[in-house]
Amino acid sequence: MFSLGEAVAVGLLLELLLAGIVITEFTLATRAYKTSRSRGADGQEALNQALSTVLPAPVAKAMGMEFGLFRALWRWIRRKPDAPEGHQILTYGSEIKPIMWAMVFLVPLEILAVEFLVPWSVVRIILLALSIYGTLWVLGFIAALSIRPHSVGDGKMVLRFAHFVQIAIPLDLVESVRTTRHSGYRRAVQIDDGVLAMPIGDSTTLSVKLREPYPVAPKTGKPLQEVREVRFAADNTREAVRILTANIVAD
Repeated sequence: MFSLGEAVAVGLLLELLLAGIVITEFTLATRAYKTSRSRGADGQEALNQALSTVLPAPVAKAMGMEFGLFRALWRWIRRKPDAPEGHQILTYGSEIKPIMWAMVFLVPLEILAVEFLVPWSVVRIILLALSIYGTLWVLGFIAALSIRPHSVGDGKMVLRFAHFVQIAIPLDLVESVRTTRHSGYRRAVQIDDGVLAMPIGDSTTLSVKLREPYPVAPKTGKPLQEVREVRFAADNTREAVRILTANIVAD
């Protein structure tokens, strides 16, 4: 048993040690963020790198996804696209946004149903909090689709799916660009038989053929796989083909 004075001293020592750990991790994360930004990474990439510096990989990945949604929502409110300076933008996601908006507008009905059907006040409060958080999550996802478009510039084509996936392809490897629809995909990014697909819903609308295989990691931490064709979706396929063709010719 400690005396009161000893207990206070031990408590203060533990608090100081904890504060030192927090400050050290914050400093390391800030340094990693700034280093990533100085090397050309966008805000989301730098955030992911900062989190992975101080947290276990699974925790860093989960927190990066959550922080990314609210970061996207904040930039969306401020109307600040998260695209490299000077890049031309190719928007995507118009096919799934109506579904996401429908989910947002159904939340008031869900809350009303809970108020009438659930008799326990504590449960109602918990479900209300979950509904609000879920709504913010969906709005953040809509925001991420809007402010993180595909982009073309600096000799590369940058393809994204919200803040979850980002893959860059050098334009000097592009052999041809054409409009063609492929369907049946089940993941946001997948590589099969040398074909990289980044669909919206389950479909892609553009095909980019490469002159030679190019190594791509489908997700951070996954092994590289060589691809010879890239399929992705864009809202305006004609404009996308024009922009890509013009940049290929310019390069």
